[in-house]
Amino acid sequence: MLVFVMALLVQGDVPSLGAPNPRPAFECAEHVTDARARRSCLNALASAAAGDLQTAHEAAREEARESDLDSGGLFNAEASLDEAQLRWLQYRDAECSRRGSLMFISEQSREEIVLDCQISLDRARAAELLEH
Repeated sequence: MLVFVMALLVQGDVPSLGAPNPRPAFECAEHVTDARARRSCLNALASAAAGDLQTAHEAAREEARESDLDSGGLFNAEASLDEAQLRWLQYRDAECSRRGSLMFISEQSREEIVLDCQISLDRARAAELLEH
């Protein structure tokens, strides 16, 4: 197996594994002792992630619109995308609420966990929309 993986690496068929993106809470770790600054940092990251998600959704919507034009609207790509995005947002909110509810800590800390979750999921969804 190792020989096979090494052969793929030599051929260049396997993408290099870089450092994983840090969790949003780690990105704001410099503010570990200042709750207000930490919350401000997380809110800024959330705003940026939401903007990136909106941009990715608009790009996917344009692609879906073009697909609808090419197919004469036969497959309703744009409507399907909008429905999927609406359902995804509902999933994100429910999943992040679930994660926050598992923590037996202060309300402020639970809110930060929810923000961390929303940022992470928004970033992943934006990347997914841009890939497909």
